[in-house]
Amino acid sequence: MSANTGTVSSSIEDWKKILHTHFGFSQFRQGQWEAVQALLGRKDVLAILPTGGGKSLIYQLPSFAESKSLTVVISPLIALMKDQVDGLKARGIQAAYCNSTQDDLEQIRILSSAATGKIRILYISPERAVSRSFLNLLPKLPVSLMAVDEAHCVSQWGHDFRPEYRKLHTLRSYLQEGTPWVALTATATDRVKKDISDSLGLKLPLYVQGTYVRENLKFSVVYPDSEREKENLLLEILEKGNFQKSVSGKVIIYCSTRAKVDEIYELLRKSGYKVGKYHAGRTDSSREKTQEGYTSGKTNILVATNAFGMGLDSPNVRLVLHYQVPSSLESYYQEAGRAGRDGKNSDCVLFFLPGDLSVQSFLLSKEANYKGGETLLSHVKSYVSSPDCRQKILCDYFGEEISNCGSCDTCADSASSHSARLAYTERERLKAEKKKEKESHIFDADEIKSVEGLISEYPAKFGKKIIAGTLRGAKSKDILRRRLDKSEYYSSLKHVPEESILKLLEDWQKTKKLSVKGDKYPKIYLTAFGKPKVSSEDPDKPRKKVQLSGDRLILNELKNFRDRIARRNKWKKFMVLQNPVLVRIVSQKPESLEDLMAIKGMGEAKVRQYGKEILAILEKF
Repeated sequence: MSANTGTVSSSIEDWKKILHTHFGFSQFRQGQWEAVQALLGRKDVLAILPTGGGKSLIYQLPSFAESKSLTVVISPLIALMKDQVDGLKARGIQAAYCNSTQDDLEQIRILSSAATGKIRILYISPERAVSRSFLNLLPKLPVSLMAVDEAHCVSQWGHDFRPEYRKLHTLRSYLQEGTPWVALTATATDRVKKDISDSLGLKLPLYVQGTYVRENLKFSVVYPDSEREKENLLLEILEKGNFQKSVSGKVIIYCSTRAKVDEIYELLRKSGYKVGKYHAGRTDSSREKTQEGYTSGKTNILVATNAFGMGLDSPNVRLVLHYQVPSSLESYYQEAGRAGRDGKNSDCVLFFLPGDLSVQSFLLSKEANYKGGETLLSHVKSYVSSPDCRQKILCDYFGEEISNCGSCDTCADSASSHSARLAYTERERLKAEKKKEKESHIFDADEIKSVEGLISEYPAKFGKKIIAGTLRGAKSKDILRRRLDKSEYYSSLKHVPEESILKLLEDWQKTKKLSVKGDKYPKIYLTAFGKPKVSSEDPDKPRKKVQLSGDRLILNELKNFRDRIARRNKWKKFMVLQNPVLVRIVSQKPESLEDLMAIKGMGEAKVRQYGKEILAILEKF
């Protein structure tokens, strides 16, 4: 029978006719018919198909099975709903959406049309779907299929977790027994698949799995030295791609923060590019206008956070560039996969500056599933530092084994990629060494008292950075505004690197000597265990000598030696030997003048002047 007058047969040929008539395709793509056939047989389905793989058709096509049936689609974004509904209406298919942009009367009108069979496909947000008013209405709707789009949002192990998605299983008890469900996403690890299936209560679902391989995409990682070099590389890539002209195709540039989106947007606008920006900090109307400008071709470059892109239907995106590292390989694959949906060759470039990992860690620290997010981020770090094929790493992550792609930077230009990765690794090694050196200060008793004294003076008032800055005598606005420069401890540790003070505070927190109050703006205070002990002894009675560690004794002896020379010559202490040099001497314990010469910061002149006396001090221990 026809699609508009009754029930359609299960013949694939009949469904191909509907496919061609209403959607313009003559053949099903990989996995589509298997999924549609299962849903027509009232079987649950979990479909994992790549971006551009035709996921939406899996739930749109079965809506033609009966003339007055309704497919309800849970969709996470307003813009995505609007695009899908506009596309269906353009094909003559009755579709509508309910979301927060509509007033109550408009929503009542739409839901009444759905109840009387005038709408085939209804898109609704997860928040609206689990509301009491919708649940009460649900039994009155002729629902023949429930579809959960972007189903990775269900999983707490996914990269875009939405708590409301976890409540969608409650809809089952309001539906007719046996109503099939389909969950769809472009990416899901085995753990995420199981979580989706369990949370939605899918009953022995058919798993439809497409390939993760994107043969037309070239993946590459670029290792800039600095933010300035990042900007220069971005402009160079856009110029080489001739993206000043819309005919060269579209570009999406992803940034981790709204501030960075604004910054890169201004850089490109001033450089003469037709560019738009998209992030959650803009109004709904501004975002809608930006997206329309991008899809219509008024702008061909879009700078965005990951708030942009779900359900994007722009086939000619030629470049997806991640200006900062993404939070997970799932989100990276989803976002990068928006390139080349028309099958033509396109580029997926990831800029990696190690500081960007700190940005993502900070953003993740605000999430409920912080530890899970850190685990996902660790896979991104492995991706950028690995010498293996980029596509192979991505496919392996999702459980698909493939051979090397032959086109990514590590495959096509292995020598150049290897050199860039080695240069990055060496820079990181030097940074780590420098950081370790700055953290290596050994605190004496007076310095410890200064740290304890300042924290005790302002318990649970300030964070670690403010405390460290005050001890070092910083003149920042935060310190001066709070009049911390008036404290007796202000500038008492100006000779100590900030990194060493912060490491000391971190160590104290680990050993419960220090605790933190507040989540958003953590402030520190000494615990009862960590507070300095007040002596009840007679002040005139000689104190017991504190037993110091061997290294501490050596360091104190070396400092005394250094200080005597400085006083005798009326020099500043650092002009004789700096504290980090003394720490290295204690750590390495040289046994000869040659060993001493090899220590960073000594040099021939200092060894000649002080070498024998230093070795004599070491020999005493």
